[in-house]
Amino acid sequence: MRPNLFSGASRLLKYGRNGKLLTRARSTKATSSSLDSQQQEAAATEGGKTDFVEESPEDQQKLPTREPLAKNFFIGVVDKELLAYPEVIPRDEMSQLQNSLLPLKNYFVEPRETEEKTSPEILRQLGLYGLNAPTDFDGKGYGWSASLIASEPDSTDVNVTLGLQTHRVVVDLLKEVGTPLQQQRYLQDLALGKLIGSEAIYEYTPPEEDYFSTKAELLPESGKWLLNGEKAFVVCTPGERQLFLVLAQSQQPNVPGALGRGTTIFLVDSQQEGVRLGEKQATFGCREAEIRRVHFDQVKLSVEQVVGLPHDGNRYSEQLVRSSRLRGSIVGLSLAKKLLNELAQYSVSTTQCGVQLKDLELTRVHLSRAMCSVYAMESMLYMTAGLLDEFRAQDVTLESAITKFFTLRQLYEIASQNLGLVGPKSLLSGEATELGLRDAAQLCTQGESLDTLGMFIALTGLQHAGKAMNAGVKKSRNPLFHPGHIFGKFLDTNSIDNPKTKMQLSEHVHPSLEAAAQCIEHSVARLQMAVELMFTRHGNAVVERQSEMQRLAEVGTTVYAMWASVARASRSYCIGLPLADHELLTATAICSQGRDRVHTLCNEIYGGNFVNNDNNLVRLSKQLAKSKGYFPVHPLTFNF
Repeated sequence: MRPNLFSGASRLLKYGRNGKLLTRARSTKATSSSLDSQQQEAAATEGGKTDFVEESPEDQQKLPTREPLAKNFFIGVVDKELLAYPEVIPRDEMSQLQNSLLPLKNYFVEPRETEEKTSPEILRQLGLYGLNAPTDFDGKGYGWSASLIASEPDSTDVNVTLGLQTHRVVVDLLKEVGTPLQQQRYLQDLALGKLIGSEAIYEYTPPEEDYFSTKAELLPESGKWLLNGEKAFVVCTPGERQLFLVLAQSQQPNVPGALGRGTTIFLVDSQQEGVRLGEKQATFGCREAEIRRVHFDQVKLSVEQVVGLPHDGNRYSEQLVRSSRLRGSIVGLSLAKKLLNELAQYSVSTTQCGVQLKDLELTRVHLSRAMCSVYAMESMLYMTAGLLDEFRAQDVTLESAITKFFTLRQLYEIASQNLGLVGPKSLLSGEATELGLRDAAQLCTQGESLDTLGMFIALTGLQHAGKAMNAGVKKSRNPLFHPGHIFGKFLDTNSIDNPKTKMQLSEHVHPSLEAAAQCIEHSVARLQMAVELMFTRHGNAVVERQSEMQRLAEVGTTVYAMWASVARASRSYCIGLPLADHELLTATAICSQGRDRVHTLCNEIYGGNFVNNDNNLVRLSKQLAKSKGYFPVHPLTFNF
């Protein structure tokens, strides 16, 4: 049994037999005053680092750290209390926030030229640069949930929001790991828009062996750094002073070769000598955004411009990618909503052969599937943000990656499916469907690729599961030395087709969602069995089974989508939100489809590469590489 982290005051959402909401208590000051050793371990960053930073007053008001939700899915463990969807913004504050956003919504809804919308002066007047900056530095001091809600209006225009979201990522990183001197130096200007932050991480042609082509060298005589290289796909604001967040490769002194190779994060002012903006890059999508290369030629940087410790940038990568993934997900979510709304309006107003498109079953199914996908995206995003707001130093590394992975995959599917329903008209340049597909493809490709993100999800889940399953897997891989363990496995009636669970999740959601809760239970059990089998079958070589790991990533993503959707729908129905009965139906549809998809994927993992066709595909790829392309001869060729 996992220890109760809350002693007396529980945040568990309790329901009576009639589904009526009974209590939802927050922890008292005494309950959240300290972290025990287990929580301190969870609060440490990935890789076993034990650095602790003095907690801010906001963090001290949060609840104690809980065990990671999505990571525990991989070992078949669920935190039933987290089926209570986070309520981190009080009613009065939510009302004030929504009222304050009305001018922003009206501004971005009205048709305007892109140059006007992207004007830094107007964005400064609207206060969009300081949403997540602390109030001590003239920002609005919003937490994760509030800042994501406040960024929804500008997210409706992809070309505008790309620059704003990357700016907010820089602010997030400075808040979390920046030194007091760095915060004092940069945060106020960032909050007021006098200084515009931007990530400069990716490169046009990555090196074959090194981390980055951009290199930083420490000059022992002066103690300064010398930065050389170039970054690509940087969202710029020409004519404005910018602060680039640059990741560069560095070499530890007196440690030669790969052992001394590391990464260092720098804050580089665009007005420093040696910094030069390249020409605007003509990208596939987001064509109105100023996406450029940035060149660094012998740029001298002081020690105060180093974020965190030199040569140890990976230590702070968790905070960086978490912010980038969550803020990238809100862009994908807003675009998916926009595409869905446009298609719904088109289907209602369009008649073909005397029949409205909305009355065709094919159109209905497509719209409903898109609706379910958008509902799951939104549920996952604000659940992840709520966990960060509600608990101290909560580990949401996997949740943030899953949210972006699911959002971008479903976004591209919605955008491509829309082309078929609209027809040839969608191929015209400038059509909403054409622009939506281009922007969706840009978001899916720029930065982290979906394949890389999927591998990260699987590796992170397997790393967490390996610690818990180590003893059992050793016994399974050495059956002659542990006959009792193997005999117990033979007698076990649990299987992929008929999983046995004792989670009783239905007791923690509205009774109408009992079937959906059972779908989650079965899916978590199947995920745990698939992970254990992969460890038993492949051992440490499991990381080389990339096709199976992609299936595992999709299973973990689907389970989290089901969990977040059920938790949200249960809350909505219990407090009586408008159309909450349709939310129950949406969550049930998500879980029903998710259960079947998880079952199929886990069966493919259980079948192995000779059954699921992976072996045939790998063999074909060898000849394809040998022939350097398509190798079969023409089908009408004679062999004489």
